[in-house]
Amino acid sequence: MDAALLERARELLGDFSTWRLPPAAWSRPAAAVEALAAAYDAGDGAALKVAVARLEVLSPNRVDRIAEPGDGPPPEPLAERVTALVHLLPEPGEGTAGEADGDDDRR
Repeated sequence: MDAALLERARELLGDFSTWRLPPAAWSRPAAAVEALAAAYDAGDGAALKVAVARLEVLSPNRVDRIAEPGDGPPPEPLAERVTALVHLLPEPGEGTAGEADGDDDRR
């Protein structure tokens, strides 16, 4: 998989804990996180690119938005899922060394 794309995914997920949204708005980012995880698990670079783009568009950090009193952090199950996914993705510099020799080093 594309190392720059994986790095961008890690950046977005790393910022996830700073997102503040209304409780009802968390379903779309949750779906994007699950799509990202599924794409990574499947080794599907095209689907990963789409999932990363979805997260970028959904990010409240993308545009300045007026915070509402009911806005809050990600729900705990989603926050835990994101944390686990960040630790699953390769660190910058680790790359995807297994691709060159045919080994799948995602797990």
